[in-house]
Amino acid sequence: MAGERITKGLPEGAARRAARILRVGASYDFDFVVGRRLPLRGRGRMEPEAIGRRLRLSFEELGPNFVELGRFVSARGDLLPPGVVGELRRARPVVEPLTPESVRGVVEEELGGPLERLFPEFEETPVRSGVATQSHRAVLPGDRPALVVVDRPGLRPDLLAMRPVADVARRRLGERLPLDPTGIVADFAAHMNHRRDMYAAAQNARRLRELEGTGLRVPRSYRDYSTERVITFERPGVAAPDGGGYPEAGRALIRLALLEGYSLADLVPERIAVDADGVLWLADPTEMLTLDPERMRGVAEVLASARRGDADGVIRSLPATGASVPRETSELRRSLRGVLGSLGGPLWAENTLAETRDRSLEACRLGGVRLSGEVALMADSLVQAEALQRDPPAGDQPTGGERTGITAAAGAADDLVSRYRDPAYVASRTARGLAQPDAYADYPRQLHSLLNELKDGEIEVRFQHRGINELISKVDILANRLVLALLIAALVVGSSLLGVFNQSGLVLLGVNIFGLVGFVFAAVLGLALIVGIIRSGRL
Repeated sequence: MAGERITKGLPEGAARRAARILRVGASYDFDFVVGRRLPLRGRGRMEPEAIGRRLRLSFEELGPNFVELGRFVSARGDLLPPGVVGELRRARPVVEPLTPESVRGVVEEELGGPLERLFPEFEETPVRSGVATQSHRAVLPGDRPALVVVDRPGLRPDLLAMRPVADVARRRLGERLPLDPTGIVADFAAHMNHRRDMYAAAQNARRLRELEGTGLRVPRSYRDYSTERVITFERPGVAAPDGGGYPEAGRALIRLALLEGYSLADLVPERIAVDADGVLWLADPTEMLTLDPERMRGVAEVLASARRGDADGVIRSLPATGASVPRETSELRRSLRGVLGSLGGPLWAENTLAETRDRSLEACRLGGVRLSGEVALMADSLVQAEALQRDPPAGDQPTGGERTGITAAAGAADDLVSRYRDPAYVASRTARGLAQPDAYADYPRQLHSLLNELKDGEIEVRFQHRGINELISKVDILANRLVLALLIAALVVGSSLLGVFNQSGLVLLGVNIFGLVGFVFAAVLGLALIVGIIRSGRL
């Protein structure tokens, strides 16, 4: 059986999970992946919406880790059609909280002591239960309020089961898939492991505390009560946002993502708190995603070009964000111009970040652009922050641009562009580059190699004139049409002269036969010329 071949050699738990993936996939008409029937059992090709719906239902049946895989894939609107992406975004993981015994076991194993001695008070009911982590209120010795975040077990067996199924899908379907299943599973594994890394969470929290003007306070972590799987933060006095917390938090998180490259993978209201003084806190800063400064600089260049409505500038800037751009960019240019034209103008503030993201990703897909996974996830996080801003408690309903978050994103984009265009930043970045000794270490070898190639005549210089071939073709067409028009004019004039002055020879309808033939021939050529011009769309 195909399922036995796929699961052969796997650990027992992972083999059972892989077999279950195959069974669930077969129940939703994906058994053709392992060599059985064609999609929809021969009833025709699946439409994107049907594929997305069946994927979503199968992921929801397989459990939270698979639903999270679907949501991870749904960020790749640059690769998948909107029908598939839209269905996968609808998936919602049903996460059952860890049992008190499981939480106790993780905390005591990681922190090395009985739970009662570590925390005089520890609430068994979690504040937040996510796919990757779970958080609990607690009190440390000395009556210090704390928030304890623990890593949820159970991910590794599912990842082990996903990999062989993804390998089979890649081998069976090959180039017919818009993305590589094996690569997606590997990226998802790295993504989830990063989200569960509490050391990385502590480092991100420390860096966020050092930032100014974010509009969010970030708690300190207690090093003695933190390990790779458990982290303990100080807890503000109020553990839930008041009536005005959601919109302000959404704006702050949008600015934090666009200005500093920090975004949350699992943005839920339970992560936000407002203390007794009205200060807004990012009470649970775990599962934070980051974008390195060089890619942030690329994002700034893309945003600057988009602000000018310059599609060519966007295309030139995309590689700096980690994206791959095809050699032929005419379709991409056309799609980007359509997006920039529809999202700009006097009604730009009426657009949502979700609409902007979806239109932009679809333009990238049509133009053959493959974005960096980190950039795609950051765009998805911006939309989550917009949803947090747009869904405040009753009695505090923002209006206009504040509802969409587009104004907050536009302001942050302006600040980001200004930062990377600041002469002081450009000078400091240049100085840092010049101060790197590696920048000069290879120059002598490169210069020696260049001189040898010049001496041996191996240097070949080629000039590529972009657009010159198209211009030559257009000039050639214009010249041919001009020559044809001159020929038609000559035939008309010559036929007229023959008809008027040549009275001898054959006569038809009172007109010299040679003059008549010339008129007919000129009319046919003229009609052909007119048809060609009309078909070119340049009349």
